[in-house]
Amino acid sequence: MKNFTGRMSPHDGGDAHSATVMIDGHWLRLMQGNRRVGAWSLDDVVVERVTVFRFNITLDGVTNTFAPDDPAGFAESVDVVVDLRPASRFGLGERVRKAKEELAAAHAAADED
Repeated sequence: MKNFTGRMSPHDGGDAHSATVMIDGHWLRLMQGNRRVGAWSLDDVVVERVTVFRFNITLDGVTNTFAPDDPAGFAESVDVVVDLRPASRFGLGERVRKAKEELAAAHAAADED
């Protein structure tokens, strides 16, 4: 079982609270303080990376923002959806598109030689 402590807040704004997200096999368990909020199958959980340090977690249709103390470890523990749109905060979509174009141009140049 992997435990990730951090701050959880409602997606639409509001106060952040201490939270612990536990990844145990195929389950995600959520604790706030000493209170068990619930457990969900990872198949039913949607996790989306919002920034390098924050993630939106949707449980039973309700989205909250989680800022774990170990964002890299948390990202590795769940299947994170990364926004690859060209205008995303990470700009990954544009970088992926440029890398594909450069790779295709390099292949085309090598084929001509």
